[in-house]
Amino acid sequence: MADPERILVETVELVRRLANDNHPLARRRRQRRKRRMQRILRGVLVALLVTFVLVPALIAAGFLLGFKVLALAPLLLVAIWTGIMAWALRQPRTRPEALKKSALALLPAQTGDFIEQERRLLPAAAQSQLDAIVVRLDTLTPQLAERGDQNEGATELRRLLGEELPELVKGYRKVPARLTQMPLYGGPTPERQLIDGLDTIDKQLARLQERMAQNDLHAFATHQRYLELKYKRDEEAK
Repeated sequence: MADPERILVETVELVRRLANDNHPLARRRRQRRKRRMQRILRGVLVALLVTFVLVPALIAAGFLLGFKVLALAPLLLVAIWTGIMAWALRQPRTRPEALKKSALALLPAQTGDFIEQERRLLPAAAQSQLDAIVVRLDTLTPQLAERGDQNEGATELRRLLGEELPELVKGYRKVPARLTQMPLYGGPTPERQLIDGLDTIDKQLARLQERMAQNDLHAFATHQRYLELKYKRDEEAK
C-alpha cells in the first residue's frame, strides 16, 4: 500500500501550487475550462441558429404536407438540440497516434492534454510526477516555437513524448487494479514502476531542454561576439 502520509503531503503541495494563479498547472486548467466554455457557447449558438431556420421550415412543411409533420417538429428539435449539446459537452481526446504525427512545436501542449485526460486513471502516488512533466512541457513550449522538425533533439523528443510516455501509461492501465500494488517477480510494484518511469521521462526532458538551451546560448554568444568585432572594427577604421 502507498504511504498515506506521503500521499497527503503530495496532495497538500498540489493544492498549494494550484492556488498560485501564475503556476503552469493553474494556467493549463484555466485554459481547459475556457475551451470547454467556448465549445458549449458555440453549441448553444448553433442550436439557436438551427431553431430559427428549422421552425419556419417545419411550419411551412406542415401546411404543405399535413399537420402530422408539424406535430413531429418538437421531437425533431429536441433530437437536434440533444445531438448538438452532446457534441459541445464532449471532451476532445488526444490519442497517442496524434502525438506521433504532431508538429514539434505543438507536441508539448498536446502531450499535456494527453496527460490531463489520463490523469484520473492513474494512481494518486503518481500525480506529482505527472505535474512535474506538465510543468516541464510548459517551459519547453517556447523553446520549440521557432524550431523545425529536423533540429537537434527533435527525433528523441518525439520518441519520448509520442511513443514512450503513452506506452508507459498504456502498459500500466493494462495491469489489473488488484495487482498494481503487489511486487511482481521479486521486483517493484507496477505502481512504483510507473512512478519511476515518469520520473525518468521528466529527467530526460530536462536534459533535452538543457541541451537545446545550450545551443541557443552558444548561438546568441556567437552573434554577440560578431556584433562586437564588427562595430569595433568600424570604430577603429574611423
